[in-house]
Amino acid sequence: MVTAPTHELTSRPADDDPFALFAGIGPRVGLLLLLAAVAIAVVWFSRRLSSRSQRLGGRGKARPVWADANWRKAVDDVRANPPTKIASAQEGPIRIIGVLTSAPETLGGTPGRECVWRNQAGASSETAIAADVVFVADDSGRAAIENLATARVIAPAEAGARDRKFTALYLGDRVEVICVFGPEKAGTDADPRNLVYGTLGAIGPVEIRVEERASAQPEPPTLEAAPALESPE
Repeated sequence: MVTAPTHELTSRPADDDPFALFAGIGPRVGLLLLLAAVAIAVVWFSRRLSSRSQRLGGRGKARPVWADANWRKAVDDVRANPPTKIASAQEGPIRIIGVLTSAPETLGGTPGRECVWRNQAGASSETAIAADVVFVADDSGRAAIENLATARVIAPAEAGARDRKFTALYLGDRVEVICVFGPEKAGTDADPRNLVYGTLGAIGPVEIRVEERASAQPEPPTLEAAPALESPE
């Protein structure tokens, strides 16, 4: 009687073969187990990083564009000189002092003193809401401020709903604006002070500081009930 040869499965010591655990179970099954182990390790590591980021309080977030060292130097340079008149502004970083005069759309509020920008006090620009375009004027002419929603705004804190404080910009505010000016003259009025001489903040950061606010405090809009922009009548 002929007996079929038998083959005994043998395993090498674990010290010699890191895949000894998968011996005898087939290469495909072993590969699947290995991939599963890698996936578990990736998930575990990702959760560790997320937990660490939360403990650090978000210190790993990207810095705002206005905090860039080159931009801070540009701000210091323009602040070292008198403000530029809008009508004589040249392309590049400038500093102007003017009054927020009008906007095609606003956030509502007291007629003539409508709100054009608002955010929680101390919050990042990611939570701000603003009019798309706001016009600022000095005694030489006007310019259009763009990208106001992403601006760095320094304004007085005001009491809001549920004991929260907020900051805002209103038409009639006298402000300092530092940003990049883009010449783009428009208008046909005979009075040069009524012409638009360019855009502010179409590119680069926008910084606005309230220099003076009229003594009559404007009524803030109830944004909780009507967050959408409103067109003035």
